[in-house]
Amino acid sequence: MTLEALGWNQDLDRAFQAWADEPDVRPGRVLIEFNYIYRVWCGGGEIDAVRSGRLTHRATSRGDLPAVGDWVVVRKLSDENRGAIIAVLPRRSWFSRRMAGHVTDEQVVAANVDVVFIVMALDDDFSPRRLERYLLLARESGASPVILLTKPDVCVDVPARVAEIAALAGDVPVHVVSPKFDQGLDRVAEHVPA
Repeated sequence: MTLEALGWNQDLDRAFQAWADEPDVRPGRVLIEFNYIYRVWCGGGEIDAVRSGRLTHRATSRGDLPAVGDWVVVRKLSDENRGAIIAVLPRRSWFSRRMAGHVTDEQVVAANVDVVFIVMALDDDFSPRRLERYLLLARESGASPVILLTKPDVCVDVPARVAEIAALAGDVPVHVVSPKFDQGLDRVAEHVPA
């Protein structure tokens, strides 16, 4: 796995140049966040990292802190598989929500997402209003939404339901999939390029 395979590009390389001359500093991508500990891919492999004090104290909101998918600048500790995140590089897209207990603070759930799969079952739990809310969130994030409808085997009239959803979705692709019956999985793969 390389940084390029994870999406590293010229824009990110230009943004990283402000730190390129500092010792033990490298770019990385946040894979997992465990409260205050992050798992970051840094070219040669995964390392565990924490936020630097400066990054934490300069953040004006929770939205300024690293999230899964963020490209970050990491200062790696010599001879150890650990480091500190000293900066978050500019985001292309992000999903956020209000933080629990706070009225205005934003919590970024995932960053730099290209495609969002909105998965809804065609069973009795299906809700057009919920689908509209998810489509709005996906569009606001900057990612491209794709609707995946599962459990077609329990739906009485699949074509009618798909037509209803397509009317709500507009230009968003809608696919009926059933892993149980190996149906439509090739359509999902079309939306997941290298």
